[in-house]
Amino acid sequence: MGAIADLDELKLILKKELRQEILTEVLDIIRDEFYPPEEKIRTEFIKKVEAAERRVREGKFTQYTPEEFEKSFL
Repeated sequence: MGAIADLDELKLILKKELRQEILTEVLDIIRDEFYPPEEKIRTEFIKKVEAAERRVREGKFTQYTPEEFEKSFL
């Protein structure tokens, strides 16, 4: 009877590991499809993000309501 319990436990462990592996693969595929690899991001964009981060660290930033943001940028 103990061997059967061990097999059932082993099956549960294997199922959990398989689910995790499948989920990891699916997430990797989604990231590859929707997020460009770093080498495809334009240098100008990276510089703009770095400049924005620097301004925030220095306390120079503007806050927007969702409506103001939408009107200004979308």
